[in-house]
Amino acid sequence: MKSTLISLLALSSAAFLLSTAACREDDSDGSGGSGGDTTSSTGTKGTGSTTTGTQSTTSTSSSPTTTTGMCAMGEENTDAACSDGCDNDGNNFIDCDDFDCEGHADCPAMGVEANNIDCQDGMDNNSNGFTDCEDLDCQDLSACTREQSNAKCSDGMDNDNDGDSDCQDSDCRTEGIVVCNGMTPVNVDPADYVMLTNDECSNGVSDDSNMFIDCNDNACLVNPDATICQGIEKEQTNAACSDGMDNDIDSLTDCADPGCRREGIVVCNGMTPVNVDPGMYTTLANAQCMDGDDNDTNTFTDCDDFGCEINPDVTICPEANDIQCSDMMDNDANTFVDCDDFSCANNPYITTCDHELSFAECSDGIDNDNNGHVDCDDFSCNPQNGPKSPACL
Repeated sequence: MKSTLISLLALSSAAFLLSTAACREDDSDGSGGSGGDTTSSTGTKGTGSTTTGTQSTTSTSSSPTTTTGMCAMGEENTDAACSDGCDNDGNNFIDCDDFDCEGHADCPAMGVEANNIDCQDGMDNNSNGFTDCEDLDCQDLSACTREQSNAKCSDGMDNDNDGDSDCQDSDCRTEGIVVCNGMTPVNVDPADYVMLTNDECSNGVSDDSNMFIDCNDNACLVNPDATICQGIEKEQTNAACSDGMDNDIDSLTDCADPGCRREGIVVCNGMTPVNVDPGMYTTLANAQCMDGDDNDTNTFTDCDDFGCEINPDVTICPEANDIQCSDMMDNDANTFVDCDDFSCANNPYITTCDHELSFAECSDGIDNDNNGHVDCDDFSCNPQNGPKSPACL
């Protein structure tokens, strides 16, 4: 049972404070990328600036400091400020009760409970007194809004409070749920959940007859037992689109996969394979991404097309290669520089920027891109617009 009232009471002391977080429209499939990564995130502990149940990480840049009594007023983000017994930044949270102190000497960093894995493991990962779906950071994720695991579909409980439990719940009659055969329970040893789920999520069949197959089915993507779907990379490069393999386990191989029919993919002409010398990938991909044509008919052209922008073979697009993503220049004139630009930060092939994009990165409790936001509290994992990481669905 979600302890919403308890959570709200825990936050009541911060409810009158106001926060803002500058955010930009995230890249959706096929659109060009621009903008910087400033993110708001939900939370249940005291923070420097909050709305009801919502935390916005405050800047740690230096600011003028004044003295009130024995307290130095300014940022509360140093070892000294986080152990002086003062509310240095005037946000009603003192020392370790202030999120800005987390990780400093006297305030060990809490864990994170903000992804579909941690939100159904029965643990209070962030040590805030709330476990799994009792934690505000979890309540909007599918781990708490759906019965999506074999464990939940065989525990005799109505976990998502929709009036149906286990195999009576439609969530339990989806691909990868092996403890149900339709509405009939199936006795399965929990030790076999992962093996049987992986088999079902990679057999090339739509087991729940919803037309989505294997790791292209959200039921497999969000199922914690479907580990086979958690480390896949999209089929969206010339190399991956010509290797004869179904790299993303969606039953579609090479040019049959929509990811291989994007602008800049020169090894496919529609669904027809094209024999291209790998040594020509860059030359031909660059030519296609500067010809002024909307080659994949998605209404975006050349470097305004996400296909060109994230293609590792394309070297002509601004803020889309290692050199321009580390030159301290705003190459695409959008006011964001290098790794602060989503064109760099959200391109998995840029090696000069840290990323928080993959399933593993979006469920490891680590701020991989060092932007102050972790897992599903980071717009890279959980954008307002565009595809979300399965860890955040």
